[in-house]
Amino acid sequence: MAIDLLALAKKYKEVPKNQSILMYGDSGVGKSRMAATVAQIPWVERVFWLDLDNSMETLFHMNLSDAEMRKIIPFRMGDTRKDPYVLNTIQKMYSSTTDLSLCEEHSRMNCLACSKAKMGFQTFNMTSLTPRDVVVFDNGSEFFDSVVNFILKGQTDDAILQIQDWGTALNFLKPILQVIKNGRYGHTIMTAHTLYVHTFQGKPPNREIVKTKEFPMLGTTTFAPKAGGYFGTVINLRIGGNKHTGISSTLGKPNVQARSRSGVCLEKESELHMKHFFPATISL
Repeated sequence: MAIDLLALAKKYKEVPKNQSILMYGDSGVGKSRMAATVAQIPWVERVFWLDLDNSMETLFHMNLSDAEMRKIIPFRMGDTRKDPYVLNTIQKMYSSTTDLSLCEEHSRMNCLACSKAKMGFQTFNMTSLTPRDVVVFDNGSEFFDSVVNFILKGQTDDAILQIQDWGTALNFLKPILQVIKNGRYGHTIMTAHTLYVHTFQGKPPNREIVKTKEFPMLGTTTFAPKAGGYFGTVINLRIGGNKHTGISSTLGKPNVQARSRSGVCLEKESELHMKHFFPATISL
């Protein structure tokens, strides 16, 4: 007997599909702070925080309870063109079916420095995540910078990718986004900066901006408008009227990419909190 839509809807209510959320905005609009509120959802058991943006300090100052802070397992990482290890780490985290041992100091695999110093290591296994687990990927824009660092390894900081290299860079990003889109392992919240795409009118010196569109800064300028398609929810955070505000519907603000397949309008809520995008309870 074929399964029908009603049966699927009942199954979804019992164990909802893993959420994939992309949240973007300029620095200081509260992306990390809002992402961390997922730890305040009672049924969430573990939050694996991939920190590429030095966001841990924000979490220390947002009045999370001890129980909520214990849920958050940080993986701090950051590389340079001299030592571009982050891409390899993230690739392994999103592809390995076995436990990965990562040093607590750098989230580096097989870290000789931490081994010699007898420092701590922690494990990560994407395939072991459950519907009660959340991965916060903070920040996707910084990850693409790490991809660039990898391609330009050993070159000076002012070196830039050649035209033929941009396709290679996207080929490193897309497999990560595809894993997130498939949603097989836990929930995902990814943050990103804002990409402003301007439409101009006239010629210099009288050239002026007539339209500005906002997208998550993921990948290249031409790919970024499509990146939201890998996520079920796209949230734009901003500051307006002397307060932090958010948009998650296509009608929220003209020329600002945002959407929610579950129909959540963050702009109508009284607070910025991840609870609006997750069920109140789940049955397992």
